[in-house]
Amino acid sequence: MLYFVFLVSFAITSCLGQTFLRDLSWNFTLAAVNTTLPNTNDTGVPLVLGQNGATSGIIFHVTSTISSYPYNDYPALALVDGSLRAYGSYGDWITNATAVKSGGTMGWVTTTRYAQSASQDYSVITLATSSLPALAAHGLSDQWSLCPFSGFRGQTNVVFNVSANIPAPPYLGYDPASCYGVTINIIPVQ
Repeated sequence: MLYFVFLVSFAITSCLGQTFLRDLSWNFTLAAVNTTLPNTNDTGVPLVLGQNGATSGIIFHVTSTISSYPYNDYPALALVDGSLRAYGSYGDWITNATAVKSGGTMGWVTTTRYAQSASQDYSVITLATSSLPALAAHGLSDQWSLCPFSGFRGQTNVVFNVSANIPAPPYLGYDPASCYGVTINIIPVQ
C-alpha cells in the first residue's frame, strides 16, 4: 500500500513538472540502473555502504554495489532536509552521507565522537523514464556513475560527475574510462 501511495503522489507531481524533494517520510534503499546498456531488471543493482577506512572515532564508507562489497550493515536510509542518513541493523543512526564533489565517490561517515553538520546536497526527483524516483545531488540525477576501483578487494563505487576525457591521476583510484553512467533509484523499505 505504501508503495502504491508513493507512486501516485510522484505521478501527480511529475504531471506538474519535475519536483525535487528534500525530505521523505519513509525509509528506502538505493539501486543503480545502467543508463548505457540493458539491465536485467527495472530496479537496478543493490547499493550498500562499503568500507573506505577508519581512524580514531570515525569509520568511512563509500556507496558500493553489493556484488563488490557483499555486506549490508545499513539496511535502511532516510532523506531529511537534504541530508542522507543510514540506519544500522538495530535502527541506530550515527551515519551520514558526506558532501559529494565532481569526480568523487558518494561517501559516508559513522561517528559518535565528533559533531559535524551533515551534507545537504541530496534530493529525490521523478523521471519520465522510471516508475521509481531517483537520487539527485546538487539537483542533478544524471551525473552518477559506477566505477571499478583498483587495489586489494577493490569495490565498484558510485562516483559523481565523472568525465572519461580527464586523465586518471593515481589518487583517484579508478580509471574514468572504465566507469558507466547510472541512475540511482530510491527503493522503499517495507
